[in-house]
Amino acid sequence: MISELDILNSFQHLVEKNDDNLVVVGSGDDAAVIKSQKKDLVHSMDISKEGTHFPENSNANDIAYRSIATALSDLAAMGAYPSFITVGLTSNKTNIKWYEDFTNGLEAIINEYDIKLVGGDITFGDLNICINVFGYPFMKPLLRSNAKPDDLIYITGALGKGRKGLIDWKNNKKSKYIEEFFRPKVRFGLSKYIASFASSCIDISDGLFKDLGAICKLSQVGAILRYEDIPITNDINDLAYGDDYELCFTCGIECEEMLRNKGLKSIGKITEGSNIKLTKNNKDINFKKTGWDSFY
Repeated sequence: MISELDILNSFQHLVEKNDDNLVVVGSGDDAAVIKSQKKDLVHSMDISKEGTHFPENSNANDIAYRSIATALSDLAAMGAYPSFITVGLTSNKTNIKWYEDFTNGLEAIINEYDIKLVGGDITFGDLNICINVFGYPFMKPLLRSNAKPDDLIYITGALGKGRKGLIDWKNNKKSKYIEEFFRPKVRFGLSKYIASFASSCIDISDGLFKDLGAICKLSQVGAILRYEDIPITNDINDLAYGDDYELCFTCGIECEEMLRNKGLKSIGKITEGSNIKLTKNNKDINFKKTGWDSFY
């Protein structure tokens, strides 16, 4: 069966033709970095589709907030802060109240993160939102390709909160986790904190295994994860579900005490080779799931 990665790889040769004097970081990371006169510009685009990325009958203001938050998370993963966005909206809604609620969600998140809405487009069709986000590095861009053997692996928060929130929403159960799904908080504060020392970083949108696998592939390394040290909300399937929007990053062992004082504990380490292993109390766990793919 075809996957998202298969399709993206079919476009890769076009990206590689770009002028190296313009493109600092191209396809393969969470966002592109484009050279500009004052600061390098970081850009990413994200598409959210009804029934795939958010449930049918979701509140319009939650749809707007979530669609932008998930796009902004790519900037945080690059060690960048947001500056401005554009919004492309395809919608078949015919009630103006829906668009007013959608606008309220837009206003809430652009005010929260102090970003500007500079343009967009709208057309009729099945509901989906295309968000372009633009920003600038806190220091230098964080990449997926610089992890080294013996680097420690960290995540910035518990996995599975979004998964539980969606389950609770579908079951009409009041829960604090529902907001974790519809209004995930973007980890810009921690992104700024780790920008000076993290060797690699990615946001956990498609599942820890799949997203850490992207770091390992581009860095040409493997990894060992300790299940007992990974904060989860539900069960072991949280490792592959996605919708977390926490950051997964690596750094040298010299940062361990500093991060412990920040409340972060290593969940594993980078190894030689290319395999990702999961252990519990030093025993291997056979876990075949990897992560989310909208084409599966």
